[in-house]
Amino acid sequence: MTPIQSVIMGAVQGVTEFLPVSSSAHLIVIPWIFKMNESNVHKLTYDVMLHFGTLLALLAVYAKRLVSIFEVDLHMARQGDLRRSLLLKLAVGTIPAAVLGVLFKNMIETELRAPYITIFTLVAVSLLMLVAERIHTARTDDDISFGLAFSIGVAQAIALVPGVSRSGITITAAMLLGLRRSEAVDFAFLLSIPIVLGVSLYEARHVSLDGSEISVYAVGLISAFVFGAASLEFLLKYLKKHSLDVFAYYRIGLALLIALLSL
Repeated sequence: MTPIQSVIMGAVQGVTEFLPVSSSAHLIVIPWIFKMNESNVHKLTYDVMLHFGTLLALLAVYAKRLVSIFEVDLHMARQGDLRRSLLLKLAVGTIPAAVLGVLFKNMIETELRAPYITIFTLVAVSLLMLVAERIHTARTDDDISFGLAFSIGVAQAIALVPGVSRSGITITAAMLLGLRRSEAVDFAFLLSIPIVLGVSLYEARHVSLDGSEISVYAVGLISAFVFGAASLEFLLKYLKKHSLDVFAYYRIGLALLIALLSL
């Protein structure tokens, strides 16, 4: 892999990690299209670097929001009221993905990466997105309960399957459960922080930095960060006024492309 190819892959990871279009599906398609050879890099190390780049982008965009959450939760803790603690609700919502990720890690990384599974999940979640936009009714209660957080967390766990998209399924599930679209988007990305951080730290133990390929890893990380931050900022603004429909149709088109490439 050349530095230019690393920039391309970092950009793909950064953009698709946050848009509800499935980063895993794109990381399957892009190497096919550009005929990329990854034999000269440590694959796991490279994947960790890309995910670390998008994690930094997520933390950068949500920095002020996170500081505000910590301050509010600290105040509530001092008052002895943890029922409305958003941090605790995010922790509860993280449980399903953490448990399923540990129990089915090998299956997810091997058997579930078959093209036909990615095609199916791309289309299935697209249809859910279209349905959610059409039957969505926002709740009058602004508070997110622990049960609601756990339910959205179950949706996030499903995103471990390639082609689902973490943001796509969690935003859709949150809308189906009655959250306003802006509220659903906000909670979905906050919920992704613990799991992305956990996975990055867990996989970091396998990192192998070869001096000759450090530049490839570095530009990939920087590319993932820059494009990830831009992608997330765009999505947060876009979904304030627009629906998920365009992403659903795009996913269906991507599923057709993968089907053609698999022939």
